[in-house]
Amino acid sequence: MPNIELTRYPNPSTYRQIAANVWDHPYDPHVYGSLEIRSERLEAWIAKKRADSGEKVTVSHAVARGLALIIQKHRDLNSLVRLGSLYQRRDIDIFMQIVVEDAEHIGKTDLSGIKIKNAEQLDVVAMGKMIRERALKIRSGNDEEFNQTKKGLAGLPGFLIKPVLRFLDFLQYTLNINPKFLGTPGDPFGSAMVTNVGVFGLTIGYAPFFPLARTPIIITLGTIEEKPVVEDGKIVIGRVLHINGTFDHRVVDGYHGGVVAKEMKALLENPERLDAPTSAEAGV
Repeated sequence: MPNIELTRYPNPSTYRQIAANVWDHPYDPHVYGSLEIRSERLEAWIAKKRADSGEKVTVSHAVARGLALIIQKHRDLNSLVRLGSLYQRRDIDIFMQIVVEDAEHIGKTDLSGIKIKNAEQLDVVAMGKMIRERALKIRSGNDEEFNQTKKGLAGLPGFLIKPVLRFLDFLQYTLNINPKFLGTPGDPFGSAMVTNVGVFGLTIGYAPFFPLARTPIIITLGTIEEKPVVEDGKIVIGRVLHINGTFDHRVVDGYHGGVVAKEMKALLENPERLDAPTSAEAGV
């Protein structure tokens, strides 16, 4: 049973063939970019979703939904590097990071997350419900997968953690073998990650790639702030959302990044577009 359903990347460009071999897995080929988005319409749309559904829909859910739709449209983005070549994923899975706080010891505060499988098939309300329920299980210590991962690492001496993690990386990505038989979740991070640094008061913040994940896109959300903007040739005070991205240059180049930025801006500044039928509803 394969770890990930993959097909060979069709007709890669010369650059992409070279890039897949000249760099190792993401230890250094990082590309960074930031985007400012007017957020008034997005905030109103989110408020209505909350009122209509009773679910705590957030900007993070809207961004995850938008990113899933963009990846669905541009399948080249849904790729990873293995064996010196690019492969496209079948599924579009978005990883949402969460913090598991320790009230007494900041050093014990843990970072975890939730992978939303087939994210393009879920609207923001369904995403919000899934993340809320799973986060509650993790934070209450009742999530079997999270507990199993912690228990497995806790039982290892420090000098063995790195080689064990390297072996799991080799097993599930290089060999494409699902490691569930070892009690480890396969492909835990999926196609892309979304995390919110704005909750810490940050406007700009970039997340590093985890070396043992094959995720080429990480989106970090900054704060929404009021600032002077130009509107119809006049300076007014507008509400602005800061979105920052880290990209694996072997998969996502400047052109791809520009497409992602342009389409994300269009989706979030016209949030009704996020209500487009999911692929499941549309029969895709």
